[in-house]
Amino acid sequence: MKIAATAVSLLAALPGAALAQECLLGGFEFEFDGSCTPESVLAAYEEQVFGAAGATSDACTLDAAADLNLKLAAANIADLQALCDSVYNSQEQVPFTEAAKRGDDMHFEREFFNGRTDWQEEVETIYESEDGTRTSVLNSDAEQVRAFFEGVAQGRRVEWPGVLPNFQSSVTDGNDLATCTTNAAMCCWPKDRQAGDGNGNCATPYDKNCVDKNPADNTNLCYVDLDRGNSSTGYNSGSGIVSFPEDNGNGEGAIHCHGLAWSNDKNDHTARYKANGLFFVSMYDHMYQRGYVENIPGAPMCGCVEQMPTVSRSDCTQVDLTETIKISYSADTNTFVGKMTHIHVDFNACQGINNRNNDLWAYMARLYYQEDVTPQQFGELGRIITNTGCKQATRYELNKHGMTRGYDHDVSMWTKVAGRDDMYDGHPFGKAAFDAAFWEGSLTKPLDMEVAEFPVGQTPILHRICPGCTDTHKNIYYRRKTPITNCNLLKHIVYQRGNDCNGQNKWNVDFSLHSTYEDAVSGDNPWQCPGDAFNYWAPFYGECSPSGAKVRDQYSIWSWFPGPQSDVAYYVNKPEGEGIQELDLTQSTRFHAGHTDVDLGDVGIPGRTFENDDGSIHISGSGWDIWNTNDMGHYFSDLTTGDVDVSVHVSSFTNIRHGYAKAGIMLRSNNDDDATNVFALLSGSNGVGFQKRSSKGKYSETIGSYHKTTPIQTSAWLRVVKKMETVECYRSDDGIEWVLHASTNILFPDDTFRVGLAVTSHDDRHVSEATFEDYSTAAYEFPSAAPSLSSAPTAWDAIAKVGEAPSPDGSTWSNADGSITYHRGYGYGITPPTHSDSFFFDNVQRDASTPFDVVTYVHRFHTGYQTARGGIMIRNSNDADAANAFLGMTGYYNGLTFQSRATAGVSTDHHQTTYIPHHQAWIRLSSDGSGLITAYYKIDVGDEWIEFGSATIDLAGTLNVGTAVTAGYSSGDRYADLETKSFSIA
Repeated sequence: MKIAATAVSLLAALPGAALAQECLLGGFEFEFDGSCTPESVLAAYEEQVFGAAGATSDACTLDAAADLNLKLAAANIADLQALCDSVYNSQEQVPFTEAAKRGDDMHFEREFFNGRTDWQEEVETIYESEDGTRTSVLNSDAEQVRAFFEGVAQGRRVEWPGVLPNFQSSVTDGNDLATCTTNAAMCCWPKDRQAGDGNGNCATPYDKNCVDKNPADNTNLCYVDLDRGNSSTGYNSGSGIVSFPEDNGNGEGAIHCHGLAWSNDKNDHTARYKANGLFFVSMYDHMYQRGYVENIPGAPMCGCVEQMPTVSRSDCTQVDLTETIKISYSADTNTFVGKMTHIHVDFNACQGINNRNNDLWAYMARLYYQEDVTPQQFGELGRIITNTGCKQATRYELNKHGMTRGYDHDVSMWTKVAGRDDMYDGHPFGKAAFDAAFWEGSLTKPLDMEVAEFPVGQTPILHRICPGCTDTHKNIYYRRKTPITNCNLLKHIVYQRGNDCNGQNKWNVDFSLHSTYEDAVSGDNPWQCPGDAFNYWAPFYGECSPSGAKVRDQYSIWSWFPGPQSDVAYYVNKPEGEGIQELDLTQSTRFHAGHTDVDLGDVGIPGRTFENDDGSIHISGSGWDIWNTNDMGHYFSDLTTGDVDVSVHVSSFTNIRHGYAKAGIMLRSNNDDDATNVFALLSGSNGVGFQKRSSKGKYSETIGSYHKTTPIQTSAWLRVVKKMETVECYRSDDGIEWVLHASTNILFPDDTFRVGLAVTSHDDRHVSEATFEDYSTAAYEFPSAAPSLSSAPTAWDAIAKVGEAPSPDGSTWSNADGSITYHRGYGYGITPPTHSDSFFFDNVQRDASTPFDVVTYVHRFHTGYQTARGGIMIRNSNDADAANAFLGMTGYYNGLTFQSRATAGVSTDHHQTTYIPHHQAWIRLSSDGSGLITAYYKIDVGDEWIEFGSATIDLAGTLNVGTAVTAGYSSGDRYADLETKSFSIA
């Protein structure tokens, strides 16, 4: 702390009279180094003034803070922070125009920051003078910049050029002055005009070696958003974008970017001296010292970061300084005066996070973690200075403008079999699909697969597209010369390295590489490899080239990012519309728009379905499993109703990563991931199985056991037959003789469901592929049961045994306090699609024309009989075939079911079933008095009712309303118990 020499002498001359509260009377002054903060002011006052020997009497009861606050109050200053604000607000600011001294109207500065002054457009030459004297010498023409740096920029505060569009935005700083939204500014230069400074490649003689020369390259220019800097450039392009997909010689050339950033605290030195930093970066360090000039077309040379091009990185300068501040107080006028007595500004490389220095993004991150800038400011800067290269940022911007990188291939000649990044339109073809395209669909397919080497003209060709590769490697044609027996060729090419696919993919034996399709067909001009050796660690091309020179990093591994090459695609020389092709339901001649081809659940890799001219279907899918309460996989299906007979041959199941990968026939209520379903399947290594989810959201269960052969079967014939609520699963070795594998009961809402083919890899990181042949669906003709007829209407009975069954009548009783009612019911059941019911019915009568609700709480329904039912019913009569609506629990914890019979004698319709935890729920049937019955349920009494479906029933006269229970057992003599609470009719 610096002690002012006058402080003690002033205190010694204080008069004897004192103000009532103050301990220290009279004027004083003190100085200190560093920032002006309440803490630094108080510390200096206490040390230099209040704490000086003899400054206060023994009678003083105040401390330094209290005494100083009294003086601030007398001076009408709110607090010490306000005192510091006045120090900084009154600080002298040198106009930015003094740096160039080219006028006070800022016209020169505006042209300068847009890269358009004579300093930037001219280059030193000897041809402008008769005697060969050099003209347009930058150090001479811009000598004022050096003088300003040495005389002003290092010792005085420079005024921010906020009147220029380049350095203003929609926000202002704490002093209500123009600033940048991001609290950061940046310059980017494409040209060097000065030799001999160790920067850039401008050299002497200037007229020969300094024409359109490059600065030192420190960034990758991604793209210029022409609208972003429009307020500075006046380009008025609307939504134009200029993209530079590659770097250096293959892209924008050498670009150098450098910037600065500052705190939101208006008194922080980074904010107060940001104009000094801007001058240093733009005029002195990069133009005067290095000769970097001009702007990137479509953008200002310098501006707020939010106006600048998107780049991968930027260098960075921070301002560091020492300041001495002097505070004076006049007791006569009760006034404080604060001013700077010494300033020295240093310009240094920014100190960013994680020891990343001279990096604008890293320095901005440091300001963010110090809470000097907001997350929004850091995020906006991070979208412009990417810190991760250009590919993702450029891809996002192009997509935003409705553009994407791609390759317009000739569909009459080529079929894409794999693509990544911007070339991606689905995961690569599976082995069977690729083999069908490459070996069977190729325009140059081999006619004989048994020969050792294919003749000319019978060699399938794979074309690789790589826009980011060096020119010689943008198009490579792979010519297959030999048959293949034990290699998944496409998977080997796009995923693997360091091997030759079990000896099945050797260069110059099994394949050759070419630069044109014509050469690949004829075999002419094959590529050569360095030292006549193919490097299998650089897959597909082996570091080979047309000349035999080694070319590195031109390969792409699909599981690597970036790869090292991204945006890569492979094409087989097969017409896209012939042979195997991806399923398009709008164009398919075999399948119609009623089919759906979807992923079940949230899968990691989207599935794909292909159809072939030979009738086969290839489906690939990822997903963790089709099991438990939610499914993940791929499902191709059609909507149907009634009884069906479905069969298929799973002829291959490849890329198996888990023993419980699954492929087969599925009947499913809908495409929800938790839907009711039955699934006859071939697993990865556990054989043939059969499983189901009996109601929406319930756990899946295996029906029967898995049938596993030795060796384990890799193909299987599967068949599913649905007969009303019964579903049977069959297996076969030849598709002719069928063996019943297992059967189960299941109910689909309104007997409507989807039938189709499903695949899951049981490993969401990978895709398994199944080939389905001889897929067939047909209606199953099952004789309908005749409706039960009664010679006369059944008389009403409050405790009724409805229908016929060799069983007791059933009963109702309550517990001791009457809180729970028990109902025991027997009978054959009421399971759809029955025409005649057999159950126990505890009921009362209500007028059909009067609206009413019947409500109860199902407390318990524990039974192992899947066709058991327990709930509430509205019924036209107690005849066995009467029209009715039922809402209640089904057996074996299948959940809540809503079903109805529209009119007497017809079959019962199942509307829907959903899983209810523990079989406990409030249920309600609501009759509107005209035959419309609506079902509702809720879990807890305070919940909102959930509508569960509605049905129109032929109801008239007097209705029977109450609790219905049946075991639904085939012998009719078993019972089920239902426990209810709070039954009511309102």
